[in-house]
Amino acid sequence: MFRLLRYFSFTSGLALLGVALVLISVYRQTSLNRMIDVVGGENAAMSQAFANAIWPRFQDYVMAAAPTNSQDLRKRPENAELHTAMKALVGGLNVVKVEVFRLDGLTVYSSDPLDIGNYKKENSAFINAARNDKSVNNFGFRPMFNGINGQLLDRQIIESYIPIRGKSGVTEGVIELYSDVTARVQAVTTDVTWLSIGLAWTFGLLYGVLFLIVRRANGIIKRQYKDLHHEVSERLKTEVRLQHALNDAEQVNSAKSEFLAHMSHELRTPLNSIIGFAETMTQQVFGKIGNAKYLEYAKDIHSSGSHLLSLINEVLDVSKVEAGAMKIQETDIDLAHTIRECTTMMKVEAEKVGIDLQLSLPGTLPVFRGDILRLKQIFLNLLSNAIKFTPTGGRITLEAGIDDTGSLRIAVTDTGIGIKPEDVSRILLPFEQVQNHQQRTAEGTGLGLALSKSLTELHGGNLKLESEPGVGTTVTLSFPPERALISQPELPL
Repeated sequence: MFRLLRYFSFTSGLALLGVALVLISVYRQTSLNRMIDVVGGENAAMSQAFANAIWPRFQDYVMAAAPTNSQDLRKRPENAELHTAMKALVGGLNVVKVEVFRLDGLTVYSSDPLDIGNYKKENSAFINAARNDKSVNNFGFRPMFNGINGQLLDRQIIESYIPIRGKSGVTEGVIELYSDVTARVQAVTTDVTWLSIGLAWTFGLLYGVLFLIVRRANGIIKRQYKDLHHEVSERLKTEVRLQHALNDAEQVNSAKSEFLAHMSHELRTPLNSIIGFAETMTQQVFGKIGNAKYLEYAKDIHSSGSHLLSLINEVLDVSKVEAGAMKIQETDIDLAHTIRECTTMMKVEAEKVGIDLQLSLPGTLPVFRGDILRLKQIFLNLLSNAIKFTPTGGRITLEAGIDDTGSLRIAVTDTGIGIKPEDVSRILLPFEQVQNHQQRTAEGTGLGLALSKSLTELHGGNLKLESEPGVGTTVTLSFPPERALISQPELPL
């Protein structure tokens, strides 16, 4: 399971710590940069004061008259005068060391006598100031150095190299000023410390609030996960039970189909004998029957046996369909002739009960590729059903044709009692019937429509039933275009 609280604690803690460190670092660097700019500006102002008040007196000495030897430079009286003037200029300020350079890098004057006579021509800051006429500020830590008022230890220093411009505006020398910013850096450090404390409290509070929210969300997720796990487990158990039930049902259905097929076969043999003997008696093959009542009984036996045999055949066919054992024997069928033949067979039955059976066919119908016996069985079942549920004086129409898609369409329409919408899908199942007192004949087994639907589907078609109570019913058969073999007319030689 996803450990939300643990991952949040780790990642959010690192994220908040990283943000805090970045903010503190940015604030400290920004403060130091601002301090460097401010002190650099102060040193620039100090160098301007030096250029105005002191430089004119020592300009010639620094630029030309100063010797290059360190010992000689230290002994020159101009050096002592320059030192006195510089102490007066920086007195009470943060400037703790001063050096004056010639443009060639020679240190003509320094508040630290040991630096006098050294060359700075390799120093990049000096080069920028002397040659590029730019002020350069460097910030750093000095553990020890000699200042203008004596030795200093552990100081934060801003070192400024500033070009000295004469009256003509041309750079004539370079002055270096050391400003002690230890107190200012300490102030920045104090601000950073307080900022760190404030961020720690703020982010700590934010972290605590987020932690509580995530912990609550984690608890909800755990409960939902537990409930979902329980629900999935129950569904899996239910699925297993349903699968077992389905397997049991399939076994029962298979056993039922085998039983029906076996019983149908066992019943058909004696029924055929009964029908045959009854037919022999009704035709009086071996002589006349003495009593007319016996002849009437023999006809009833023949009729009932034939009806029972047809029912058994339907049960057997349904069993074959459910078992997947039903096969069709395909041949080329004269569809128009087959439809007329079935209509003729059922027309007598329709006339007996006062129903008008009509046939509507186009001028030509294609040759149909299918099983002629099963096709007749479909037509006869549909017409028989229509006659069974159409009242006296009604009308039944069988029509056929090719639609715009090239599919073969055959429809049986009656003006019978109709079917309720909720019963339409049900009666297409085996052994289902519409219960209605207007049904005039034996109720049968309810296999006609189901068997017709299955036989249609075996031919690659489909059966559609549309009905309205009190108006009538239309059963439409649709077969794919490949079942209709369009024959080309023969051309004369």
